[in-house]
Amino acid sequence: MTLTAHPRPSTSIRPKALLLASATILAGLALSGCSALGIESTYDKSTGHEFATGAEGKEQQVLPAWVPDEATNIKEIVRTTGNERILRMDHAGALPPGCVAIAETGKPTMAELAEGLELEDPAPMQEIAGRVESQYQTPLLSADWWPTGQENLTTHLCGKWWVSRDDSSLTAYAPELKGIAENILAEQAKAQRAKVD
Repeated sequence: MTLTAHPRPSTSIRPKALLLASATILAGLALSGCSALGIESTYDKSTGHEFATGAEGKEQQVLPAWVPDEATNIKEIVRTTGNERILRMDHAGALPPGCVAIAETGKPTMAELAEGLELEDPAPMQEIAGRVESQYQTPLLSADWWPTGQENLTTHLCGKWWVSRDDSSLTAYAPELKGIAENILAEQAKAQRAKVD
């Protein structure tokens, strides 16, 4: 028996374009939160950014000033309805001098948090103390590159950013305000109840 090869149907979509389109759709679903369940979120809206280098992200005025210019493979998610941000980058070098080591990994003290905020945006101490008090200190944003509990590995504060490092990468997050965090948690609970019903 002779097998005859049949030509493949022609398609105008290239494999790379198809992969990119699929990744974009999946990322949109992952970031949509409650809306995937038919509930439109008011407080939990976010967007993502990717940069080849720290210099590129800072040039576009997206990344914070402390991010090293030579950092690479940078991924960030930003809550567009609040203050929280999560960030990951490849970088094995030293942190800038404005980043301060904390005494106990994952547990910055009120004084350390206040010092970080004061370095970033000087203000009267009473105002700085109010800012620290208003922080919700557990990340609510998520990504496949942001492990749950990553904040517990924090070793430095770079202004308001909680930063952790290993041999080849840095991860960081900027906390949300308690009022917004409480609204997000309430929306998530409502979405969970709707999913069960």
